[in-house]
Amino acid sequence: MNERNDERLDHELSGIAMAAALEHERMVSAHEVESALEAVRSRAAAGDLGGSPPSVDRGSNGQGRQRSAWVLVGAAAAVVAILGAGLVALVGDGPDDVLVPATVPTLAPAPTVVPTTIPDEPGVATTTAPVPVERRTLSVDAANPPRLVEPVPYASVPLAPNPNGQSTEFAVGLDHVILNQPGTGTFTVVGPDVDGVSVREVAVDEEVGPIVSGPGPVVYGFGDPAFDDNNQAAPRGLRVVAIPFLGDREGDVVAVEEVDINRYLELPPLLLGHGPNGVIDRGRIANDTVIGYVDQNGVDRDSGESSDVGVPFPLFDVERVDGTENVLIVDRIGSSVGWELDITRDAAHTDTYVGDGPVAAGLQRAIFTTRIGANTTPDEDFGNNLMPVVALMNPDGSGEWIRLPDDWDVVASDVWGTLLARFTDDAIELASLDDLVPPPERGFEPVETDAESANTPSTTGPAVLEPVLDSSASDDLPAVERQCVTEFDCTSVALTEDGRIVTLDPVGLSLRVHDFAGENVLIDQPIAEVLDDVGPELVTVGPDDVAYIRTFPRTGTESAGELLAVPLDGPQAGAVVRRSTGLPVSGGTAVEPRRSGLAIFLCCGNVSDGTFPRPDVRIAPWVDRDGNAVESGAPSFELAVGDAGNSLTRVDAGDDQVRQSFQLPAAVGTPQGFPDVVAADDGGALASYVSVALDAVILVDMDPDWPRNRVDNSDVYYVPISEVVGAFTLEPSGTVIASSDDGFVRRTLHAFATAGWAGSPETDVDTGSTSAPGLNEHIEENQPFWADEPTLFAHQIAQTLGPNEQVAVEFDESEEPVITITTTGLLDDSTAAVRRVVTTERADDGLLRFVSSTYGWRCQPGRGHQDYSTELCI
Repeated sequence: MNERNDERLDHELSGIAMAAALEHERMVSAHEVESALEAVRSRAAAGDLGGSPPSVDRGSNGQGRQRSAWVLVGAAAAVVAILGAGLVALVGDGPDDVLVPATVPTLAPAPTVVPTTIPDEPGVATTTAPVPVERRTLSVDAANPPRLVEPVPYASVPLAPNPNGQSTEFAVGLDHVILNQPGTGTFTVVGPDVDGVSVREVAVDEEVGPIVSGPGPVVYGFGDPAFDDNNQAAPRGLRVVAIPFLGDREGDVVAVEEVDINRYLELPPLLLGHGPNGVIDRGRIANDTVIGYVDQNGVDRDSGESSDVGVPFPLFDVERVDGTENVLIVDRIGSSVGWELDITRDAAHTDTYVGDGPVAAGLQRAIFTTRIGANTTPDEDFGNNLMPVVALMNPDGSGEWIRLPDDWDVVASDVWGTLLARFTDDAIELASLDDLVPPPERGFEPVETDAESANTPSTTGPAVLEPVLDSSASDDLPAVERQCVTEFDCTSVALTEDGRIVTLDPVGLSLRVHDFAGENVLIDQPIAEVLDDVGPELVTVGPDDVAYIRTFPRTGTESAGELLAVPLDGPQAGAVVRRSTGLPVSGGTAVEPRRSGLAIFLCCGNVSDGTFPRPDVRIAPWVDRDGNAVESGAPSFELAVGDAGNSLTRVDAGDDQVRQSFQLPAAVGTPQGFPDVVAADDGGALASYVSVALDAVILVDMDPDWPRNRVDNSDVYYVPISEVVGAFTLEPSGTVIASSDDGFVRRTLHAFATAGWAGSPETDVDTGSTSAPGLNEHIEENQPFWADEPTLFAHQIAQTLGPNEQVAVEFDESEEPVITITTTGLLDDSTAAVRRVVTTERADDGLLRFVSSTYGWRCQPGRGHQDYSTELCI
């Protein structure tokens, strides 16, 4: 032991009253780790890891940032490199991801104003003007867990002996992962390559933890207590140290700051993170800078967000509602992005010793991790709970919860990724969350932090796939003009296959191509042919940037309508290169893109049993800009109703014709014609249905995990037809281009329409009694217009629509209004139908409220009673 370590030992002995408290935290964390390992061995369930998890970026992130070679080529190459170093053992591939119904986000309605607080100097925070925040609610419930994501370990680091029982710490950097196993006197550095070695052991000057890494090859963490002299009985503070793992001073302490030691006892995971000016405390004093950034020699440096880091360090304001662990308000500081995390834990869940960690930055998103399952060690003081879950919060304000297996945890997370780990008898296995659940292509945008902007709210909106949106309301599209010849003959809008905005001006008969943001006109192409028709309408833009315009002549026969193919660019731009004739004039027509062209069929009216478009439907072929027939590489859709399955199916192009079916919600169980539908960027679908009978447009956002046997009702949106000004266009990013008075705006679904109730009814099948916990509170808080319409209200109760099923709603407007909901067509050999009788009342606001409900069923003929009761069928 060197002289400095002897001196440190003397200090710790003389200051045992304070220093022992710090060690107590580490001992307890280790005890929890050991308990977790024991649970893994005996019950296949792990508890608290006592640290924060690292995640490593792999592949391109869409922003041109380079990653180290060993992660660039994926997990397989990483393992080969690590094996070559003789330090890490290969772990076999894990199973495929397991998907279960996901809890889907809903939007809290009222904008909330939160202060913008951005750290300036260590220990000093600057409060700027408030920024309006509209939050989306992400709910998770142990009784209805989110989808399970099965980690695939990419490597295994040998587990070092740990006689002191302290917890292993982890950190994630731009191109590396750090493991700090206590008692070894080393960091294990995974990447970047140094002289062909991807994993190295670096001897360090001081035991530290918890840790963060970067920017650059520098690790920061809490080190030894600080004393005034050798005779001091108690330390004056706790040292925060910086230790490089490359360069001439590798392993040395090159910079030190001191903090209050009392603040940092019993440390939760993920406590330290990155801020714009240095390493921050994410939890104890939120976003307080504890040490400034330094280079490998201890010289002050900036964050490097615009250089080697390449991404901003987002800061979050977190509030626990009513001081509980069950509701968290999370706002991204300096922007309008926020979330409400609503957590329902198992009744047998027990608090852990150090509690949950704070909200942390991840790769192009934010994360929060906790456990919501039952306690496996009820005889101990603190919980060893099952069911680790992670909230993934995206820059556009969307998000979801996922679930990990019980023996995995998030152990580190930062702007470069989120790491998962689990402990075995002799190893630490590592996996990347970002490999399992890829992040958005674009992350958080920078926010202004300089003194000049400190008194002005940031106008930087959240970043999403093109285009960039302000999720709180809508964005103007200034170059996209709207003109009308008559009330029903106005500018029509469509999208190119790569997402640019195209309009048909009915006054000048000109096709205009706009950029994603609607700020510039890229092409203004007059149509060469005179269209003396009633309301020419831009239907879509197909392959090779050819627009398709539907026309209805002022005079002529019933089948005198035409579909004109007009190139947007090239030698024949503006000319009609193909003409499909014989379209019906009265009653209208529907067109639906297929691989070979546009399917044309009569519209509208309720669609009966079958699959649409039907196989014998007429197809107007796609053509290129020279008029030659071509095929489209874009997905197409099929609608199945009744016996055919009550589903919407996305059919991706390609030889394998991959199909993804989405079960229809009850709200669109009897569609009036084929819906407007687009293939969403996330692999799902966004569809809109018009119901004249209900005076509503119903939009459904179906993501790839949309369940087959139930619906995510908060992804069903409603807007009165009377509130829709002209036509609107759905976008693959999950947004809407909507008409305004003299132009167009881009809106999120939440800004354009009203989401359905995210909860679900609860029924006691023995008594038939049904409750709707939270429904009245949702109506009271959000004032959704669907609560005024009995059928739409009924679809908040009867949300699902299985194959062959039909839902009928009857309403008795009496002193106690009663809604009767009958579902028939059940694919059951004993039960023919089920019925809910819902008693409601109208509140002073004029909206319906749930009072009570009964539930019963009718048996198939010859299989029992024909009354709606809870008596079993035979």
